[in-house]
Amino acid sequence: MLIHSNITHFGKSQAQKLCLIHGTTRLTYQELIQKVNLLAQRLATKIQKGDKVLVKQINPVSQLLYFLSTVKAGGCCIFVDASTSQEVCTSLMEEQKIVLAIDENFQLSKNKTATLPDIYPEDIFLGALSSGSTGTPRLIWRSHQSWTNAFPSQSIVFHISPKDTIYLAGSLAYTANLNACLHLLAEGGTVVMASNHLPRTWVREIKQHQVSAMFMVPAHYRLLLKVIDAPLNQITSLVTAGAKIDGQTVQNLVKAFPQANICEYYGASELGHVSYSATKDLLSHPESVGKAFPGVTLTIEQDTIWAESPYLAPEYSPKSTVGDLGKIDKEGYLYLLGRKSGIINSGGIKIIPEQLENILRRCPGIDEAVVGGITDPMRGQKVCAWIVKKKPTLLAADILDYCRQKMLSSCCPQQIIFVDEIPMNSNGKIDRIRLKAQ
Repeated sequence: MLIHSNITHFGKSQAQKLCLIHGTTRLTYQELIQKVNLLAQRLATKIQKGDKVLVKQINPVSQLLYFLSTVKAGGCCIFVDASTSQEVCTSLMEEQKIVLAIDENFQLSKNKTATLPDIYPEDIFLGALSSGSTGTPRLIWRSHQSWTNAFPSQSIVFHISPKDTIYLAGSLAYTANLNACLHLLAEGGTVVMASNHLPRTWVREIKQHQVSAMFMVPAHYRLLLKVIDAPLNQITSLVTAGAKIDGQTVQNLVKAFPQANICEYYGASELGHVSYSATKDLLSHPESVGKAFPGVTLTIEQDTIWAESPYLAPEYSPKSTVGDLGKIDKEGYLYLLGRKSGIINSGGIKIIPEQLENILRRCPGIDEAVVGGITDPMRGQKVCAWIVKKKPTLLAADILDYCRQKMLSSCCPQQIIFVDEIPMNSNGKIDRIRLKAQ
């Protein structure tokens, strides 16, 4: 399947159905296809098939239009968030030999068009930007088939159908948001993009547009839960990814969305979908990231998770790893134990931050905890814990007493920093660079 093929189909079969809503903007499938076709013909005067195009737009409607038109013109789209610095963009342009940058000042000639090339399932259409915690951008190239192969299983696992209207908060530069958007458009449903970053606005728009499905990262769900004053019974599907969701948030979601099937999936830009947990799994095995996603074979080799599946990026196919450490229990549940690149080496002792974070989050008086290694002239690295208090009177000594009871003394935090909040990037993930700068 091609990314835009099903969307084109719905543009003909149900032309007047709304496919995209953002603020006061409303687009039907017919209008979307007309705009994409025209833009693609104009872009084809600027690029040739296989050329790389950088898209940096604030408005999600513009993001989607330029993305789909770039792909239809044969280009390979590289999304960057609107907050990305000009220095990073310039570096990407030079290193990746990007031929065109579509930013807020970009303009196309209205009088020039060109013939569109033939597009095939094995063609590369997206350069997924993945910076991890180092801040060094790298690109994972995705083909049409490696991306769309997951759509049929997503529909089943996520309980998504053409009747659904899905709500998304955040930029399409985040590949999980992009995936949720393209999946529902391929199904023939309706996508509602949040008009701003205020959770109270989200609740109003969810009710206004009769939203039935949602995708958010856990941090956004936690913000949303703070402003919901009554159960939202019309929601039948809640999907989350990007970070491990905690058990308390799952329980709160069950109360706030009593009719919803909740699904968490674990994946990576290189691997696509790896595993998933349904509501019952999240409640019975809250520390797990679930069982293998349909079509995926998981193995543990030297404590590292390997995935074999049809969803892998072409250069990683048919079997690969991103270096995540893990284990699989007798029931087939997968547990993440951290990433090799994130291991703290303190005086020769190897410490996995995620394991410490899970313990700290259960400490009375702690609302949120992040663990990382910071440079130390004696040990090489020392264990630092950034803590958001739930109980104002909580002291560092209280946390250390708790840690000494729950973990080896060599793993206990050697520095505790109290912060008002954990900084997040535009994707709703922990911004470890900003955190360490504090």
